[in-house]
Amino acid sequence: MTSMGKLTFVQWRKHDVKEDKPFKKGAVGTGLVRAFSVTLAVLVMMGFAVAVTHQSVYHFSMLILLTVLASAAMGGGSAGAVAGIRGWQHGGMTGLIYGMFLVVAGALTGVLIFDPVLLTTAITIAGTIGGVIGVNLPSTRKRLVNRRYLNTFNR
Repeated sequence: MTSMGKLTFVQWRKHDVKEDKPFKKGAVGTGLVRAFSVTLAVLVMMGFAVAVTHQSVYHFSMLILLTVLASAAMGGGSAGAVAGIRGWQHGGMTGLIYGMFLVVAGALTGVLIFDPVLLTTAITIAGTIGGVIGVNLPSTRKRLVNRRYLNTFNR
């Protein structure tokens, strides 16, 4: 286990153990659902603000960018928490898929994205950071420890 104090970056395990899969697709799926849910909720709130107020011009570009990055971090955190191991890998994959989906959806709908590679990279980094945070949450560690003890009694 490589750690700085109490913060875990990589925790190595044996790959021949039944319960330990090297990559957990369900964790990434959970992270993607969380990322899209947060983004949708914020976009609905922005739409409500536009519907209620009567301004001639709205400048939401920076808010949308921050929302996308925060959503990727939350999705990565969720993926890391569900996976319980290798949060950087699960969070990064969540961010990468989320970023690629947003870039492709933007291209298909005609939304101009200034630098798609930079945007996808930033979203992937946000997801990776979220994954590292998610795997280190106290509730995640407690849940993981309980699973380890339960798995030793079931063998």
